[in-house]
Amino acid sequence: MKISQQVLAEIAGVSRGTVDRVLHGRPNVKPETREKVLEAIEKMQYSPNAAGRALALSNRTFSICAVLPDNPYFSDVFTGIRSAAEELRDYNFSVEYIITNGMTSGEIARAIDESSAMALMVAVSDSPEIRDCICRKKESGVPVVTFNTDLQDCGRLCFVGQNLYKSGRIAASLMCKLLQKAQNTILIVAGSTSFQAHRARISGFRDVLMLSEKKMEIIDIVETNDDRTMTYNRMMHALTQNSGIDGIYISAGQMDVCVQVLREIGRKYSIVVNDLTPAVADALKSNILDFAIFQDPFEQGYRPVRVLFDILFNGQNPAEEYYYTDNTIITSEMLD
Repeated sequence: MKISQQVLAEIAGVSRGTVDRVLHGRPNVKPETREKVLEAIEKMQYSPNAAGRALALSNRTFSICAVLPDNPYFSDVFTGIRSAAEELRDYNFSVEYIITNGMTSGEIARAIDESSAMALMVAVSDSPEIRDCICRKKESGVPVVTFNTDLQDCGRLCFVGQNLYKSGRIAASLMCKLLQKAQNTILIVAGSTSFQAHRARISGFRDVLMLSEKKMEIIDIVETNDDRTMTYNRMMHALTQNSGIDGIYISAGQMDVCVQVLREIGRKYSIVVNDLTPAVADALKSNILDFAIFQDPFEQGYRPVRVLFDILFNGQNPAEEYYYTDNTIITSEMLD
């Protein structure tokens, strides 16, 4: 017997519209509701593959290009991309990659220009070359979604990721609670301010510190450019040359290298970091770090793929300009 979406809705105790949103990966579905629908799908062995079979017969394909770096944080982003692509395998759907490690902005722009993919999801530095490249893609009819870090004034359709300014504000609020002296010195470690994500976090962090009743001085902003050797050398230099540092905000970067430096220094600082990599989890459990702000990297990989597929397959533009993932504060107790 063919299982309809209405049957699934009745089994799950939800509306048919909710079933449709779950099947197409759309937002505005509570996690517990989504789980009920998924359980009904599994129970009834439902597979909405009629369209997929029709596409296979017509030999039509759908391809997107993901432009992003490869580092420990993005491991879960890749998992999200692969998960979404697997769900869409019946639709002749494929993902190609441009890995940006070691590439200049100009090289990234040329690689994007040369891609023949039908749509783009990009997590790249904010530069005139790349913005111009995205504008060219838009003018040629290629939809573009940014994720993890945004690009403004380039014609991108939407952004998927953390509310980055708010993330910085949360980090500063936590720092103000950690530091109890009337006067405190803070070091910021960032990947690169050429990324909108890093600039926005630092901006939010600064704005909250300015409102604090305590004196909070940012002594330096160390940019590591997501390079392991640079991260080690610059962070080690900053900490050894400034013995009076009270707090450290690591807004982005090679977290495992940052943790290595902190272990070698051997001094306890008040520290807030973004992201939850395995190295960060270990450091939280070891009381080296105080708080981590989780931004759901899986969703940052998964959601852009589904958004772009809806555009290509259904002609449906994103309902929102910003698909914000949660800002979740993680402590060591939550990792047991």
